[in-house]
Amino acid sequence: MRASVSANACARPNLAERTRGSRRGRGFLTSARAKSSSVAAVVVKARTANASRWVSPHATWTASRTARSRTRAVRASAVLTGEGDQEERDRNAGRLLLVSVAAMYGTLSVCLKMVFETAGAPTAGVLGGIRGLMTVLCFTPMLLAKGSKGGPEYTQGAGFWRAACELALWNLGNQGLCNVALLFTDATRVSFFTQASIAFTPFIASIGGDKVRRMTWLGCVLAFVGVAVLGMDGGASTELAGFASSFNFGDLLSIAGAASYSMYVYRIGHFAKAGFYGQGLQVWKNAFLAAMYGGWALYDIFAFSSGVPGAAVPFAAWGNLKIWALLAFSAVIPGCLADLTQSKGQETVSASESSVLLAGEPLFAALFGAITLGEFLGPMGYAGGSLIVLGGLVASGVFGSKKVEA
Repeated sequence: MRASVSANACARPNLAERTRGSRRGRGFLTSARAKSSSVAAVVVKARTANASRWVSPHATWTASRTARSRTRAVRASAVLTGEGDQEERDRNAGRLLLVSVAAMYGTLSVCLKMVFETAGAPTAGVLGGIRGLMTVLCFTPMLLAKGSKGGPEYTQGAGFWRAACELALWNLGNQGLCNVALLFTDATRVSFFTQASIAFTPFIASIGGDKVRRMTWLGCVLAFVGVAVLGMDGGASTELAGFASSFNFGDLLSIAGAASYSMYVYRIGHFAKAGFYGQGLQVWKNAFLAAMYGGWALYDIFAFSSGVPGAAVPFAAWGNLKIWALLAFSAVIPGCLADLTQSKGQETVSASESSVLLAGEPLFAALFGAITLGEFLGPMGYAGGSLIVLGGLVASGVFGSKKVEA
């Protein structure tokens, strides 16, 4: 009996355990099923969300095209309504100003060539004297201004006048030689050869102790090769016997004028470091330059009146209004207005980008020369001119790596 009781007593706990285990199993299955249902629900939701986000490639392309169209429309509206970025608008305005400066400078050699081709044209000295006087008249308000030499923070005194006079001398060597060169060669060639001044400047700077970058030397090599190729074009009018088949005396004068302009550019930088007022130097430089041209004009008049052999009539067609109009144009547009416009444009445009835009000067000269004078370079001429312009861009650091500021 006890055995059976004890057996039943032992059997009951086992049954209870089985019952509890069965309940636990059913609970686990229930929770597992609930979890699987929730996971399935999440998967269904995810699939539904992904399905709602999926768009066909054609619809994506259409949407991106619409977005680009809206962006362009917004930009155009900003430009028209003046709601765009003010800084970018100022920079674009500066770029347009520098392009116009390159075009104005490009008219100079063409304009003077037209003067020399007119019957009874003035001599190079008289032409320079007249242009110098007209330019000074344009700068008269600035010359008379109280701060034409700069304020108290700038270096003044005798050093300022010596600097302005020296700049006038180098400018005379540049423009005076180019004026004479126009008597022997084409205006387009003079403009391209003058652009080769970028090849001389690094040599002058290295002699003065400045460190010159390797890209600058590469630009010099390209410019020198361009000068050689341009000289072999065969488009020059008068050959210089014994030198080369296509170089002429005018080409050599143009190259010498380019070297003088390189010295002019180098000394401007030197005087800026010395603390002189840059705009004041430019204004008073023009005054000294006019005086130097005036002395040249007086010599031409004296040589003719004294019967010096080979002396030409200083200005036979002095009553020709066309010549006076061309001289006035050369003094006001590429003389005064271009200088002032360049200083304004470079206020918002970087120096390297300014070099790119101003390097188009000989290209404008070639265009104007073709239209007004019928001057066309040969294939070698355009190739050489392109190398000169490319050398100028390389030397200015346009193609160099830009440092990213932290």
